[in-house]
Amino acid sequence: MILVADSGSTKCDWLYAGPGDKLRRVESPGLNPTFHSSNYITVKTAKAFKGVDTNAFTHVFFYGAGCSNDKNKEIVTEGLSKVFGHAEIKVSHDIEASAIAACGIKEGIACILGTGSNVCYWNGKKIMAQIPVFGLGYILGDEGSGASMGKLLLKSFFYNEMPINLSLQMKSMGISKPVVEENVYGKPGANVYLASFTRFIYEHREHKFIQALIKKTFRDFFETHIVHYKRHKEVPVGFVGSVAFLFQDELKQVAREFRVRVGNIIKQPIDSLLPHHTRLVRLQTTKQAKPSSAG
Repeated sequence: MILVADSGSTKCDWLYAGPGDKLRRVESPGLNPTFHSSNYITVKTAKAFKGVDTNAFTHVFFYGAGCSNDKNKEIVTEGLSKVFGHAEIKVSHDIEASAIAACGIKEGIACILGTGSNVCYWNGKKIMAQIPVFGLGYILGDEGSGASMGKLLLKSFFYNEMPINLSLQMKSMGISKPVVEENVYGKPGANVYLASFTRFIYEHREHKFIQALIKKTFRDFFETHIVHYKRHKEVPVGFVGSVAFLFQDELKQVAREFRVRVGNIIKQPIDSLLPHHTRLVRLQTTKQAKPSSAG
């Protein structure tokens, strides 16, 4: 059986075809090797697959945030190998999953806008050289993300830039400087905490102040990343992630400002990954089964 996974920092989606090719979905906490150890990955994955015969999986394709270097990929591989002991495990960056889902076999720019953010140029088969680099994370980067929106919201609240009606609602939620400092500076997972404020932003998205905040977040993303791709006005720009999906109206408005053609906007890429890898594994199996011709 083939198992695919798409993991952000908040949650990880798993998908496989069970008996009768019936799709089975599993959800676990986000598994990001930047923040999590191989043991954490083992424990959380094993718990999510409790009651499932994990030895039945022959291939595991894991796409995850933070999986952009060999060290982090090894952390994930080590953690998963203790759960899926009979499987061939391949770990890749989540931006590749987004490119497959958003662009398919066509050339384009693929973006992640979820808890964090990222972008790449996809030539229809693989990711091309990055400009300037893969995402820098929520402290230095993650423009356009939920974490970025959360930071802007909290700053406007504490700097008294927020309209009083919104400020009062924030106070009623128990938001205070000690609470925010503890969650941002005193605990792991600050990016997830910051991104949790997208719920408040979404609930008040019709407010003029919130509209401006959402668009500023997306403009930062376009100005920092998209405009640096020479063909950004020629090829479609696709988006994957909850933030892109929830705020797609504002995203399209900002794209028009930059004369960018928006392609697919997909909440979760997981549904595109299983058929993609099923096809590739079958092709590989067919090639291996063919007898070699005599020279």
